[in-house]
Amino acid sequence: MMTQRRYALACLFAVLLAGCSQAPVIPPPGYLLPGATAIGAHSVTVEVRLAGYLDQGGIVYQLSNSELHLARQHRWAEPLDSQLERSLHAALASHDLPDSGQLVVSLSQFQGVQSDGGDQAVIQGVWLFSEAGEAPRQGTISWQAPVPADGYPTLVETLDRGWQDTARVIVSGLEQ
Repeated sequence: MMTQRRYALACLFAVLLAGCSQAPVIPPPGYLLPGATAIGAHSVTVEVRLAGYLDQGGIVYQLSNSELHLARQHRWAEPLDSQLERSLHAALASHDLPDSGQLVVSLSQFQGVQSDGGDQAVIQGVWLFSEAGEAPRQGTISWQAPVPADGYPTLVETLDRGWQDTARVIVSGLEQ
């Protein structure tokens, strides 16, 4: 009887000791678009809608025409649509635009694309601005640029640059 207790205690001690000996799990990095840290507000309502695969939390890399890699370890620090909306609000705030209305941006691509000529960052979609009593304005989003170096941080910086360029194109369309 005593031997069984000692054996059970020894097993329990071994399990506890093994649990303490493992290194702590370090969470993977979370990425934030640099432009999403900008502060600025505008009375125009901004809504960014993402294709379903972009709204999963991981950074997306397109490996072929039909194959996508959704990163499990390289994830957005906060929802991508929130980052894009905040960045777009900041871009709108510095321009003389209508005082009201709704801007809806629908993105079908916001990702890295692997290609033989080097990786590319790609942003594709459409935007629609509607204001009471006015004809709606709309446009397409088509931006692409090489990713200058390997790694997710460089991809995120390149996509951010593309989003800033996209915001300028949208603002230009709204000023017309």
